[in-house]
Amino acid sequence: MAPRVLVLSPPRMGTQSVADALIILGYERVYHMREVGKNGHARQWADLLHARFGEQPRQLRREDFEPLLGDFDALADFPASIFAEDLIQLYPEAKVILLQRDEDAWFRSMESTLGRPRSEDEAPSPMQPLRDAYRKYCWKDDFATYGREYLRSYEALVRAKTPRERLLEFPTAGGWEPLCRFLHKDLPDVEYPNRDDHREWKGERETRS
Repeated sequence: MAPRVLVLSPPRMGTQSVADALIILGYERVYHMREVGKNGHARQWADLLHARFGEQPRQLRREDFEPLLGDFDALADFPASIFAEDLIQLYPEAKVILLQRDEDAWFRSMESTLGRPRSEDEAPSPMQPLRDAYRKYCWKDDFATYGREYLRSYEALVRAKTPRERLLEFPTAGGWEPLCRFLHKDLPDVEYPNRDDHREWKGERETRS
């Protein structure tokens, strides 16, 4: 099995809602940040980040991702979406979804969650190696200064690397119609998901700490 849909956007862009939507549309297994803790994958993802973006960076291969993503129909959110360029190339049959949100709203949401600086009294957690790695490589351990730059360069990369026919730019509250049209799926007879992922993030963070 290989992912058939790549939701390549940073967190706090509605990634959890679109992951839930994909499940409703028949993509039974979607790799979201919540899967990292469930499967004990934090160290593996951190190692891939160091391999791809560290002092001696290397191109990743499909074999690098198979132990993590091989059983999933789709993916959304960090940490998988950090590897956008690699995934677009390694899974050429997959559809790509780039989520859109007002930049200021996204920035504020990130500042209060994943973009917060690491504090000295931050409790030890199995997720810590992964958090340290993405803070370093995505926004140089300084989200307040480099967060917007990261978002803009990330979106530009996805647009540049994805063939037009494979790409859907999808607003956070885009609803079923554009998503189903892009994926050639029938419109479901349920409301589009609208998960409060900030609340869930806080709960998961407390659980992992």
